[in-house]
Amino acid sequence: MNIAVAGCGIAGTAVGYLLAKSGHDVTILEQADRCEPIGAGILLQPSGQAVLEQFGIKDAVADLSSPVYGLEARLASGKPLIHLEYDVLDPDSYAWGVHRGLLFDRLLKLCQSTGARIRTSSRVIDYAREAERISVVMESGERVAGFDFLIATDGSRSQLREPARIRCRTVEYPYAALWAIGPCDAVTDRLYQVIDGTDRLVGLLPIGSGRCSFFWGLRAEDYQTLSSGDIDRWKAQVVEFCPQAESVLETIVSFQQLTFATYRHVRMQRWHADGIIFLGDAAHPSSPHLGQGVNLALEDASCFAAALAETDTFDAACRKFETQRRSKLRYYQQLTNLLTPFFQSGSSLLGVGRNIALPWFPRVPWIYRQMLRTLCGTKNGWLK
Repeated sequence: MNIAVAGCGIAGTAVGYLLAKSGHDVTILEQADRCEPIGAGILLQPSGQAVLEQFGIKDAVADLSSPVYGLEARLASGKPLIHLEYDVLDPDSYAWGVHRGLLFDRLLKLCQSTGARIRTSSRVIDYAREAERISVVMESGERVAGFDFLIATDGSRSQLREPARIRCRTVEYPYAALWAIGPCDAVTDRLYQVIDGTDRLVGLLPIGSGRCSFFWGLRAEDYQTLSSGDIDRWKAQVVEFCPQAESVLETIVSFQQLTFATYRHVRMQRWHADGIIFLGDAAHPSSPHLGQGVNLALEDASCFAAALAETDTFDAACRKFETQRRSKLRYYQQLTNLLTPFFQSGSSLLGVGRNIALPWFPRVPWIYRQMLRTLCGTKNGWLK
């Protein structure tokens, strides 16, 4: 088949590689001028690791990542909030902290090795059915025809939901995050977070080579005021709040070195329409609080490629994909949407409730296991 993929990110390169490897003619259309390994740190869970093993790059990525054996969150007072250890579920289970750019670079090279074509400066904003083929329309006005179908992997703000005419419910979160990468030896083997009410949140994720990915949560509307202020004053406030972040922040001398990112929740009624299917963040964007975005995107790519190989038509592959993925994707979206206000909302009442309830949950063995399975990415639904 002749397949167009809108978006050259993690999901786009992963599905592009698998489909091109299977003999399909794949063209990836990317809006940026260059495909570059950018981004902050990601938590690659056992579910995502399994897909990389299928790709044959698991060991190569692991060698350049940092093993993450648990999650630890504390309140600003120093009181423990939650502590999860992967080996309680499985002695051989742990996550990897990895730079998103490193993973993207590996996937991009795989994709290129199969002969998949990558066109940059090609932002897809529309598509249309023409006889038995699909044509895609670029922001420049250029139209490219002759595709059997289109895969939308253009991220949480996908331009293709509207022309697909799929009913969506969108929540724009008023909160955002500042991201940075820097040296850090204070946190080496776990995701570490410090939380103050539902207003302040800082996280450190080791990503290998003595570096950590730094995360600072804030209200989106406060960013302009913050970024025009004194960065040294802000850094001092962060270090007072989380001393472990000091070495990361030493390398930051201006707010321009930090990446500002907002986030949203989009619940699509379905993930495919005539001639198009949505994968990854284009299909099910959520806030980053469960850290499952990349893992779900990799699984999406693997599942759809397998469905296409096992069925006779694009429509049949889409139906098979939705049958296999619906329960799991709905679970992670619903749970993320439920938990987000307890960590970022400005509600002191929700913060108090979280501080009372969350430390008790792991004391119940069955609940502890479900929390670990959710973290590992192996939960397949509320009851699965």
